[in-house]
Amino acid sequence: MSAAVAAHEYEVIINAAPEVVWQAITSPDSTQKYYFKTRVESTWEKDSDFRYYNLDGSLSSEGKVIEIEPQSHLKTTFTPTWIPDSQASTVTWDIQPLGTTALVKLTHDSINDTAFAEGQFHAGWIYVLSSLKSLIETGEALPDLF
Repeated sequence: MSAAVAAHEYEVIINAAPEVVWQAITSPDSTQKYYFKTRVESTWEKDSDFRYYNLDGSLSSEGKVIEIEPQSHLKTTFTPTWIPDSQASTVTWDIQPLGTTALVKLTHDSINDTAFAEGQFHAGWIYVLSSLKSLIETGEALPDLF
């Protein structure tokens, strides 16, 4: 019997314009501050690859851009290379203006519940979104979680 596959959704309101949030999601200098010290690299074009690199240069995760609408929508495949034999799943970032703020929704799907739990993704995504919010609103990311 295989584990259930569900969509895991997280939302946060950030006191910034969608363009500021988008820049933080796609900039290596920003991701290194809030995304477990990893630097993202990509051309951010449809069908392009992206990779997150650890400080020592090793690969943390990778994937391919499936859909992209700058400032509002990014859907990618996602393979965490720190988990042996991990399968690709899907991560989607949606950013909507909400007055003078931005509603950020992150959806992680196409992953079975067992792999999601074993990868500690629930706490990981809460940390990433909370640290992103903190960085944008205060200039300081959260302290390291792991």
